[in-house]
Amino acid sequence: MSSAAGGETVDSQVLVVGGGPVGVSAALMCASRGMTAVVLERATEVYNLPRAIVMDDEIQRALAVAGTGDRLRAITSMLPGAEFIDTTGKRIIGFELPDDAGSANGYAPVVRYYQPELEALLRAEARRTGVDLRLGAEVTEVGQDADGVWARLVDGTTLHANWLIAADGAASPIRKSLGIAFEDQGFDQDWLVVDSELTVDDDAGLPRLCQQICDPARPSTFVPGHGRYRRWEFQLQQGETREEMSSTERVWQLLSPWLQPHQARIVRAVVYRFHATVAQRFREGRIFLAGDAAHQTPPFLGQGLCAGMRDAANLAWKLQLVEEGRASVGLFDTYDTERRPHAAGLVAHAVDMGRLIDQLAGRGGEQDGLQSAYGGHRPFPHLEAGMVTGDHPLVGRQAGNPFVGGRRLDEHVGAGFAVVVPARDRFAGSALATWERLGATVAETDALTGVAGDAAVVIRPDRYVAAVCADAAALERDTAILMRDASFLH
Repeated sequence: MSSAAGGETVDSQVLVVGGGPVGVSAALMCASRGMTAVVLERATEVYNLPRAIVMDDEIQRALAVAGTGDRLRAITSMLPGAEFIDTTGKRIIGFELPDDAGSANGYAPVVRYYQPELEALLRAEARRTGVDLRLGAEVTEVGQDADGVWARLVDGTTLHANWLIAADGAASPIRKSLGIAFEDQGFDQDWLVVDSELTVDDDAGLPRLCQQICDPARPSTFVPGHGRYRRWEFQLQQGETREEMSSTERVWQLLSPWLQPHQARIVRAVVYRFHATVAQRFREGRIFLAGDAAHQTPPFLGQGLCAGMRDAANLAWKLQLVEEGRASVGLFDTYDTERRPHAAGLVAHAVDMGRLIDQLAGRGGEQDGLQSAYGGHRPFPHLEAGMVTGDHPLVGRQAGNPFVGGRRLDEHVGAGFAVVVPARDRFAGSALATWERLGATVAETDALTGVAGDAAVVIRPDRYVAAVCADAAALERDTAILMRDASFLH
């Protein structure tokens, strides 16, 4: 792509194409770190139908670090559990959570929300933080050169910035223009997704838990959404058409075991083809792919939007460090190194869960165990390369967020790096000074000794553990490795 001449010059560090929740979150996270950000979105209003429906503790934490505070909590509610059941309602495997359940991150393990409400909140937060959110701005072309990036709009306006985040959806014109293909994990199924809003005063006798219904005739999913919203997903069978399955009459036939028309209104009924794909690379020069532009997953884990927001959280602090001159552009190599395998691992987990539903319904191959199910023991992926070093079990995983003197650790250390040490004098040396020059907070507390032992824990701005160091010598060694591998300038 060639550089554009002329046009509107925007004093922006980051240009985001796509004003969905991932794009707006990326801009919000950048702006909360002091960068100027412009979002270009073709639509003029928030999409008024629900799509994503749940959010895990890591993403709640990332948005809290970006400043959403209690405002996010006000529009969410905890999901009390999930299970796989047979056609009689008997649990095969699953879990339930108490009302006050919290994770080591300091947040509910999973919360529910209504996506139009979430998107409205994110846009308000982005504007409050200084993001230039341009609605009705349709991008026709993007490009880059050694000095920056540009995006041309349908009205002929050209905007310039230093970096561009392509959050322009699964069909991503930007990804296609860069010649980046998707790698397919071989899972394509058509499912009818039905969202309803209860109109009765009670819960219509519906389950409290999310359910994967392993029915040999038609595998299905039920999700108790936020507030009055409830969702069903029905796998299409051979010979069934999209038009037939999404008709009002057919939808109510499918819902009849749970719900009658006088109890709810249908918000939407749409047939989707579930995909399992990951882009061959997430970065091309100054342009980064994020969200559905980079990966698509079946919904069984509820990780589609979460994965996109992890992209945003991973990228925002790296953009900040490069823009502030604390790291070279080599730091951006870690975006692909870290996010692509992690996203691919989550997609693979969701695929295995979808196949398990079929297997438990007697429709697939032999059952290969319940590790991928709700309540199973298959762990989520962690960072295995990039800005991480060492073989401690915490490395590459989210650091805990325990209370320290009545406040969560995140409140003590702020949004940058942190080095948590049980006693500062045990780790005195040049390494701590190096981290402090990068803006890190050195927190002297034994709050993490329960999981890290009597060691220093290096925590990244996205709250992943970069290193766990048993003594001052190990901290010096691992700091040198991280500085080199992440291209820090100090």
